[in-house]
Amino acid sequence: MLVSALITGAILIFIYIVTTRFVHTDFVDRLTQQSSLEVLHYASPEVKDVMPEGSFSLVNPSTSIYSKDKKLLYRKGDYDIPATWIGQLVENTVFNAERNEYTTVGRRHIVDGQLYLVFVSDKDLPGERELTFLLRAVIGGWVVSLVLSYLSGLYFANNALKPVTRVVEEVKQITEDNLSYRLHFSKDVASIDEIDELILTFNALLSRIEKAFRSQRRFVQNASHELKTPLTAIMAEVELALTKDRTHQEYQRTLTVVMQETERLATITQGLLTLARLEERSPDSEMERVVVVDLVERTLNAFSLHHPDRAVFRDGEIPNVIVMGSSHLLQIALLNVLDNAFKYSEAPIRISFNRKGKNIVIGIRDYGIGIPVAELQRIRSPLFRASNAGRVPGAGLGLALVDRIVSVHKGAMEIVSKEGEGTLCLVKLPVVE
Repeated sequence: MLVSALITGAILIFIYIVTTRFVHTDFVDRLTQQSSLEVLHYASPEVKDVMPEGSFSLVNPSTSIYSKDKKLLYRKGDYDIPATWIGQLVENTVFNAERNEYTTVGRRHIVDGQLYLVFVSDKDLPGERELTFLLRAVIGGWVVSLVLSYLSGLYFANNALKPVTRVVEEVKQITEDNLSYRLHFSKDVASIDEIDELILTFNALLSRIEKAFRSQRRFVQNASHELKTPLTAIMAEVELALTKDRTHQEYQRTLTVVMQETERLATITQGLLTLARLEERSPDSEMERVVVVDLVERTLNAFSLHHPDRAVFRDGEIPNVIVMGSSHLLQIALLNVLDNAFKYSEAPIRISFNRKGKNIVIGIRDYGIGIPVAELQRIRSPLFRASNAGRVPGAGLGLALVDRIVSVHKGAMEIVSKEGEGTLCLVKLPVVE
């Protein structure tokens, strides 16, 4: 509104200034014409019958006519002409001046071979009245335009903000208990405006938030279940052992169960902590140049140390390439994939290596129970386990950790599986040229 008021004011001021200059120029022209008429009346009286006085709409003009030697020949009215003005007109053909609200023009005229110096002075009272009226009209028009701009601004602002107000009221109704609620918008594609675009974007954001909340709830439920199971087993064994005196073998069995469940509990806790750290920040400080050959050799040696009776066959040579990343985290990722292959398959595990463009792809294949197709999308979720996992030990954190570690290394993990035939996990990492 302020900008429109300034623009309107500038336009009105411009109109007033232009009109003022026009009125002044027109008045000077009429005084000049009057000077021509006055000298004709003086030098040729018969002209009065053809061109009477008052022909140029002047109120009370004063006229002074001088000869070329500055002698006063004729005077009408009581306005005195200073001698300096006469001298200036002798030197110049045109003279204009303003004094005491009077405008004076001086012109040199030649009539019948005689040079006359003619001065005509008058007040432009009609012009002043017109300019005063125009000034009032300009100020009044500006004030009216301000009022109209303010009122129209309020009207259009209220109309424009009504959809926003409605959206705000709808947003206030959304809580963590009704994240499925969506903001209403125009269903007609042709009538969709910016507010509808904003609503569509916000609804998409709500969908992502709802998905994240559901994932978080599943995570908490699964974590509670996974943590509760070993704790329940430990408490049951200890309570049973305390009911009466036991033999040495019975106490040994109880401690063995407690140790196994404690190790499982520690594994789950460590996995959750590692996942939480990776979700919180990227391991930029640990990034270094990692030789893939050395990484794979260390990983396979560590796997063989824990599972000496299981064979891992290599398909092809390991490419001599370098990736940028954390050697420790990348080894954890590959060990988790190998551990999964070991747990769900008794057949030998195969590991392959392929260079694809600017990436190295490490594939680990098992020939075990596989993953149901309907569950492949959720297999990366923390603490999610496939429905056919049965009593195979595990916490459902392995692939979630692998996926997050590969992601922070700007890579990708792909899982190809068929139930009953096995699983292929592909880890793709960018190569440093």
